[in-house]
Amino acid sequence: MGSRSPTLGALAAFVALSAVFGPADGASAQPRLDQAVKATYLYKLAPFVDWPQAPVGPADTGFNICVVGDDPFGSTLDRAVAGQQIGGQPIMVRRLPVAAHDAPCRIMFIAGSRGQSVREALRIMRGAPVLTVTDDQSGGGVIDFIIEQGRVHFRIDDQAAADNGLSISSKLLSLAVSVNPRRGSAGRR
Repeated sequence: MGSRSPTLGALAAFVALSAVFGPADGASAQPRLDQAVKATYLYKLAPFVDWPQAPVGPADTGFNICVVGDDPFGSTLDRAVAGQQIGGQPIMVRRLPVAAHDAPCRIMFIAGSRGQSVREALRIMRGAPVLTVTDDQSGGGVIDFIIEQGRVHFRIDDQAAADNGLSISSKLLSLAVSVNPRRGSAGRR
C-alpha cells in the first residue's frame, strides 16, 4: 500500500469508534454490537498498515477483507464497508471456507470452522503479506480482538506483523491494550 500516513482525523475517528460502542443495555444486544464494532474495526485498521506487495490475483479485485471459516458477521460486515475505499480501491468482502497462503486478501478475519481451526489457518498464513485478525482469546493473529469491561479492544503482535512483511503504524500500536513488540523495533512510523 506504500507509505501513506494516516491522518490525525482518521485516528481520532478510530478512537471515537471505541468509545461510541460501549456496553449495551441487554444481554442479547451485546453480541450483535460486539460484531458490529469488530466489523468496523476490520476496515478502520487498514490505513494504519503498510503491505509489501499486492495480493495474488487480478489487480481489479479491490481491497479484499476475507472472512475465513464460520462467518460471525453475516451482513454486518458488508454494511460496514459499503461505499468505503482504501487507497482508491473499493473494499470487497470475500468469504472463504479455509485459509490459503495465496488467497487475494489484505485483511483476513479467521473465525475457524470444523474444516480448519483458527490455529491451522494461522499456521498456513504465517509469512503471507496478510493482516490476520482473530477473536481467539489465546491469541495468534497479528491482531486479536478481546472484550474487556464490555468493550471491544485489541492486542497486536508486531513481531507476527513483521513476519508477514507488514508495518503497523505506531499510532495504531498505541491504541492496543497490549503489544508484542517486534525484535529490533526502531523507527516506527
